[in-house]
Amino acid sequence: MTKIMLVRSTGLNQRMIDEVISTHRGVDYVVVEDSKGAIYDKVKGVSGLIGCPRPLMKAELIREASPTLRWIHSTGAGCESFFFKELVESDIVLTNGKIIQGPEVADHALALLLSLTRNLCYYISGNKPDTLPRPVELRGKTAAVIGGGGGIGLLIAERVSAFGMDVIAIDTEYVHMTSFIRQQADASRLMEILPIADVVFMAAPETYLSHNLFNHTAFNAMKKGAFFVNISRGPTVVTDDLLAALREGKLAGAGLDVTNPEPLPEDHPLRFMSNVVLTPHVAGPSDWNRQRSFDLILKNIGRFISDTPLLNVVDKRRQY
Repeated sequence: MTKIMLVRSTGLNQRMIDEVISTHRGVDYVVVEDSKGAIYDKVKGVSGLIGCPRPLMKAELIREASPTLRWIHSTGAGCESFFFKELVESDIVLTNGKIIQGPEVADHALALLLSLTRNLCYYISGNKPDTLPRPVELRGKTAAVIGGGGGIGLLIAERVSAFGMDVIAIDTEYVHMTSFIRQQADASRLMEILPIADVVFMAAPETYLSHNLFNHTAFNAMKKGAFFVNISRGPTVVTDDLLAALREGKLAGAGLDVTNPEPLPEDHPLRFMSNVVLTPHVAGPSDWNRQRSFDLILKNIGRFISDTPLLNVVDKRRQY
């Protein structure tokens, strides 16, 4: 009999667990809390593992679950901590929450940008200078969306296009042809696109290719007075280089839901800059995100037990 472990800390409440059990019968379900002891002690013989917290996803767990474990599902979109040798080189299929987190994270990215362009950052912080810069309207401006072909990047493109922006989607993959993307560019053209973008959104996953992608060279290539918004992962940016670009006036402002380190030290200079909007990695939650996450889990359990290809499979070697 197929044995699947459900970890409660992923947002699975009792109603959802009951629905899983009643929908997909003939499965041995192991429901555990999110502690290492609860998971590691009961993972032997499990073939599917749903919702193990990132800090507990280690080589030790893979060894404990061998040789029966065939599927791991991470409810979040980011799974950079999963790419250790024992998992990458195994036959275990990894799925995650990419795509389904698009609406709320795209909304958050726009909220960060509008806080900057409409000078809300000065009023909210109470740190309003005697002379404010003129607010910036988005109509007619150019937005570069890094990771523009992903579930978050595409919805950022959709939203800023509705504001009248010209959108350039930058991705390693071919981007869907939509009415709200004017141009698409391979990631190798990043330095060619940055000088013409008024706003740059970082929406690509953290991989070996995107780690420290935004460094001194990238910020130096950006248009003077551009805005930078990061709702991806903190380590995609060299924080000191971002700080320098802001201090030197290269950038007009930055909206950051993620930082490196995270959280920033209480005395970090970015916390005291009036043209920086910081939120503590909260772009993901919404009133619907947990239901979408559960719907995906429910569908994938059905696919797993019927030996049908799973949804949202992660390429473990490409790291997304």
